[in-house]
Amino acid sequence: MSRKEEILKNLKKITEKEKPSVPAGPKQLVISNQYGEDENGNPIYIDRMYGGINGKYRLLQGKYGEEYKGTIKNKRVRRKRADGSGFWQQFHVTADGRWFDNSGMPCEEPKDVEFEKEPEPEEEPKANELDMLKGLK
Repeated sequence: MSRKEEILKNLKKITEKEKPSVPAGPKQLVISNQYGEDENGNPIYIDRMYGGINGKYRLLQGKYGEEYKGTIKNKRVRRKRADGSGFWQQFHVTADGRWFDNSGMPCEEPKDVEFEKEPEPEEEPKANELDMLKGLK
């Protein structure tokens, strides 16, 4: 084998995904995704949103809790109390259009409500080469 072929072979090894060293065990049931029983007494499993104090949310789906790989956006909705005062309620929306309330339970998209405006992405000023060169000493 030539040196070039050896280097290319080693480069391919770098890009290959490593296989887990620990074999996957039996799937674990996610009890917190259980939501009642059907008419035959079998448990019904739902999708649930979970979050932590770090502000990251994850969606565990169904009976075995497969983690959702798509994007999850946060939306805030202005709500009104009976006395007329207002408050903000947080919702989570998946890329495929599923809605979850602030307790992580699936819900319908809120209708006739005021959504919080999302901040506009700031445009970065385009630096040209002359400006960059002026900063060099």
